Amino acid sequence: MKRLPTCAEAKAHAKYLSRSLNINLSYARDAVALRYNCHNWSELSTVFGQLSDKYMSCYGLASHEEKRVFSQLLAPYIAELQNAIHPDRHVPESLIRKMAEGHISRISGKVMSAVIRECEDSPPTTVKDIIELIEFYDETASRVLAGRHKQISTNNPWLEPWVFGVRFYAYYHFNGKQVTILSREWDLDIHDAYLPHSRDRVFSRPWFQDYMIGYLAYLVKQFIGLGFDGTVKICCINNYSALDYHQKKAAPNGRVGLNHLYRELLNRGGEEKWPFSQNGHKHDFGIELPFAALTSLKKGRK
Repeated sequence: MKRLPTCAEAKAHAKYLSRSLNINLSYARDAVALRYNCHNWSELSTVFGQLSDKYMSCYGLASHEEKRVFSQLLAPYIAELQNAIHPDRHVPESLIRKMAEGHISRISGKVMSAVIRECEDSPPTTVKDIIELIEFYDETASRVLAGRHKQISTNNPWLEPWVFGVRFYAYYHFNGKQVTILSREWDLDIHDAYLPHSRDRVFSRPWFQDYMIGYLAYLVKQFIGLGFDGTVKICCINNYSALDYHQKKAAPNGRVGLNHLYRELLNRGGEEKWPFSQNGHKHDFGIELPFAALTSLKKGRK
């Protein structure tokens, strides 16, 4: 059994989505409702705080026990975590900053339970162990920049921020303060995203395009805030490739909202591009946008 959000928790979640993704609050509330298998906010409001055995693919509310254990685990390291914050790679929403600055309530139960489990299986002995664990479970650009700092040859982590219900898989190539983001899979993973016959059809919701582009802007702004510029290329969204869109193939299971999203990326200044390998082969067709095209977005439609 899982606990559904209280009224205060659901409202705080919706407010955060509205502010972070630059979408209308009513749309953000609709998205929160879908996260908990409710058709809309009105339906969610009838079950605030109740226990449910419904499947919730992006469930992330931490229990009181998880918060207690997590806080105890961190307590010996707080001062050292504060000293370990690096202004060139730790954005305000990074996991290490939330922990060091005492914002435990802004950490998802998904991350808390994962960190607790890792520490139980292999107890950390130094603050370095804790930092490496934190950076692995980070859900922001800071995870990418941690890989760059360690000079990882293939820097391609999944970013899966529970609060947005998004899964973003990409390769990050750096040249000084320029970064090229090549996303090979970008999914909105709220409860009906992969169900072929769902009444809640997330892809047809009026906020779907603004929500997704809002996440791209959110991610890009994290890099910009640390002095980077660059481009982001989108190759596939929820198993519907940019090449399929270009070739006018139908989106799977009637997900016409995916077509509209690709069209909106082009309207925002995106360009369809084929890169070439050293031996001249085409690969990774996608729609490429400069960071600047994503940072001057107007408020989403009501």
